[in-house]
Amino acid sequence: MNKNIKSKPSYNQDVLKIIKEKHGYSYDYIRKSIRGDRAGIICDLIKEEYKKLDNEYKIVRENQAARLKKEKGQNK
Repeated sequence: MNKNIKSKPSYNQDVLKIIKEKHGYSYDYIRKSIRGDRAGIICDLIKEEYKKLDNEYKIVRENQAARLKKEKGQNK
């Protein structure tokens, strides 16, 4: 028998914290909203906000990494 192994999605904890502080919902509710387990207008807003913030977070992280590589190359 093959067991179906389903991996848990990992969410950006910094973005979850921002959404929790802004809206006041629990982490569980926010994760379920992002995953699509909950339906409603607020859930859709949370999901859109998470995607937007996560993309912005990735861009900032990539820019920071590129800047650090550039600085490291200049120091040699």
